[in-house]
Amino acid sequence: MGRYYNGDIEGRFWFGIQSSDDISNLVNVKPHVYYTWNVCDCVAEIDYQEYCRNCYETKQNHIDDAIDNDKYEDNCLYYEEYTTSYCLDKCTHYTELLVNMNDLKMQINDEIIKEFDKIEQNDDILNAFTGVFDKTLKIHNELNKLNENKLSELVARYTLGFQIEYCLRTTGDCNINCEQ
Repeated sequence: MGRYYNGDIEGRFWFGIQSSDDISNLVNVKPHVYYTWNVCDCVAEIDYQEYCRNCYETKQNHIDDAIDNDKYEDNCLYYEEYTTSYCLDKCTHYTELLVNMNDLKMQINDEIIKEFDKIEQNDDILNAFTGVFDKTLKIHNELNKLNENKLSELVARYTLGFQIEYCLRTTGDCNINCEQ
């Protein structure tokens, strides 16, 4: 069980340690939340529409169909998806990210940081499933015999930031979708 993130970078949030909105601890950014219309499952642009105009001629038609399908709760025609997305760009977020990454470095054991410094700077960083972070995780586990959640939280955040930093530095932007 776990929550994943994908897009320009890929990985899994650390179970029981890292929240799905951990990116907001690295940079000041507001996530985009997705909504879907009840019954038809179209993308809901709730800031611009009161009902799905692609599928229904009137709001009342949409309400009636939602009631008929037991999908009209709290007088609401849409529901929130279990995904948020972040759109980061180098001009806006890179400097702040570097400052916060440096702050994290100061709180993480030097042996773990040395393993991060050994990671080859290539596109494997973008996908945590390539094994690129295996050695940092091994050192973390060896040093964290007391299962200190604070250390795990910092290393998890640093790993995510490491991916974002590489992405921003090499491409100029980083778009991430996060399961909640």
